[in-house]
Order: sequence, then C-alpha cells, then structure tokens
Amino acid sequence: MKRSDRGSSVKVGSLLKNFLEQHPAFAANPIGDWKELVGEQVARCTSPRSLKNKVLVIVARDSVWKHHLEQYKEILTEKINDSRPEPIVEQIVIKVAELPESAPVLNPAHKNLEKIKGRRLAARRKLKAPARKLTPEEQALIKTLPDADLREIGAKLLKRIPADENEAE
Repeated sequence: MKRSDRGSSVKVGSLLKNFLEQHPAFAANPIGDWKELVGEQVARCTSPRSLKNKVLVIVARDSVWKHHLEQYKEILTEKINDSRPEPIVEQIVIKVAELPESAPVLNPAHKNLEKIKGRRLAARRKLKAPARKLTPEEQALIKTLPDADLREIGAKLLKRIPADENEAE
C-alpha cells in the first residue's frame, strides 16, 4: 500500500493522548464537579482531597461540617457511583483541615498524561563535506590571522568548503 493510499497521516502518540484525555480513568477529577454533587453551600466548606484505592478523602473546614458529611456518606457514595458501570468510591473518609485554594487533582493517573510526549522522528543529518587540503592562498590567509585559536578554526572551516563547483555536486 502506498503512503497516499492510507489517507491523512496522524501521529499515533497524539491520537492516543487525545483518547486518554477523554477517558474517565484519566480525568483530573473522576468524581465530577464537587459543587454539583454536594451543593454550593457544602462545597464552600468542604473539598475532596484524594481518591486512592476507591477511598475518597474529603477535607472539611471544621468539625460541624465533618459531622454533617458523616451523616450523608452513603448518599454521597451512591451519588458519585450512580452514573458509573463500576463504582469508583467504596469508602469516604472525612478529615478536618484547611481547605485548599484550588481543586486538587484527585486522580494520580492524570499526571501521567502530561508525561506522554510524541516521539520525534530522527532528522536526517546532513553529511559533512569531505575535508580537503588547503590551497597555498588559503594557507597564506590563515597565517595572517593573529590568534592561534582563530587560525585553527579558520583552517577547519576552509577545509570543509568545496574547492570548486564540481566538487560540491
């Protein structure tokens, strides 16, 4: 099959990354929008901290909010798992602590998406022009340079330049 018969070329890495970004297992927050789950008032005083091994850790501002969430653990677990074929939360742990300013990334697998990079195809290197002997005029020019390092670099560069048009082709 010729390359033109295959259709448009799409890099597999970028295609796979796009697929994984849309897959719920790699979502930054697999439980969904916290405000929609618990309501705006509860969301201001509580926040999900982590989700590991089907254990959701929630941070409450104080013991009153912790007690309030303790009363609704089962309902909250059902609400989270309701639209999923397989439950993602089996246990909820509520802790009293300072609330984070921004919503944390609950899914550690989401961080792996940032590490996926496309593989670069090896660029074809230009072949160096074969080294040649310097002409007497070039040697005289190099000898007139005041610095030894400059003379050495100049000689290397001149050796890489083809002597005439026929050598370049």
